Amino acid sequence: MLNSYRQGLSNLRGRFRTMDMDDLYRYADDDIWHDGEQSTLEYRYPLPATPWRDLRPTLQNWRRIAERHVVDSVRALYTLTEGVPKGELYELGGFWCARSPSSHLSCFLHAVDFLVPDHTTILAAQDGEIIELVEGNDDWGDEMDRNGEYVHRDHLNFMTVQVAGEEYMQFCHLAKGSAGILGLRVGSKIRVGQTIGRVGKNGVTDRDHLHFIVFRIDSRDENPFGFKSLAPRFRR
Repeated sequence: MLNSYRQGLSNLRGRFRTMDMDDLYRYADDDIWHDGEQSTLEYRYPLPATPWRDLRPTLQNWRRIAERHVVDSVRALYTLTEGVPKGELYELGGFWCARSPSSHLSCFLHAVDFLVPDHTTILAAQDGEIIELVEGNDDWGDEMDRNGEYVHRDHLNFMTVQVAGEEYMQFCHLAKGSAGILGLRVGSKIRVGQTIGRVGKNGVTDRDHLHFIVFRIDSRDENPFGFKSLAPRFRR
């Protein structure tokens, strides 16, 4: 049964990499995505604790500080929320996040984009087993070709993890080689809170962020994609 789920998931993810973006828009309003289905498990936030997330009483202007990060010693301070439409910006667990109307729809409706700098440590949000790992890419951008398809959609680094029951979690935009250098590979068991990689720009993106999604296999005939995202329930 486990092998069949893995094979089914592998086929589905492969199919998405050749999926016409028009399909996501075509089925975006279907009721099956908007039924409010939540994850059966609680997930830890997949990023290190921050002062503003802990809301330490001695920290002043936490909201302003949460928007600004030092990326490295060469690049100046900049605002990760700059350019994000206010209607797409929201707070979750003390992190700034952004909704993506161009990709967070249909089977990806409940994906979360955490706005954090490149090189930020990624933590396992639940116990599980790695069943997919792609981390050899370092090309990125949000250009479209003449057919309206994203040029860099096949350049994404990601990790898919099977957790308890029939739920899966996926971490997208991993820095090149950042999981392998930790000794992680397909078949590795990971524990909640364990470092599993770092954030990096690759695939379709125009900003620093970690794309996190919880989903399950969905074989109903009315689901043309075979899987659906779940609204993740987070715990501190």
